[in-house]
Amino acid sequence: MMFENLLVKNSVRDSLSRMAQYLNTTFMISTIENEYLINIEKGIVQNVEEGPFVMPSFVFKLTAPKNEWLMFLQHTPKPGSHDIIAMLRRNVLKFEGDLYPLMSHLLYFKLLLASLRPEGNKNEN
Repeated sequence: MMFENLLVKNSVRDSLSRMAQYLNTTFMISTIENEYLINIEKGIVQNVEEGPFVMPSFVFKLTAPKNEWLMFLQHTPKPGSHDIIAMLRRNVLKFEGDLYPLMSHLLYFKLLLASLRPEGNKNEN
């Protein structure tokens, strides 16, 4: 499971919870082949479920091919794969749904997803 480590506590995710203490949402990350439903309450990832889902309920969805997510999750991603907005600009990532929670907490989501990269990478997008 590619995104299950969002549940694992680490210092980055602990500090991020303070940044988004009023954020409560459920969103989906799709690798096209697989889907992950992620529930956040008070800025803390509470649950990560791997699909397939019959009728999932989510607020917004981030969709990119698996190879693009793997490049994003590298220790030091290449330019254009280092950030979800860069991936969006390259037309390899698609945003769907109500984007208000994503855009109003954009730095939180960028750092949350970047926290999945191997330890030792202090590059904050």
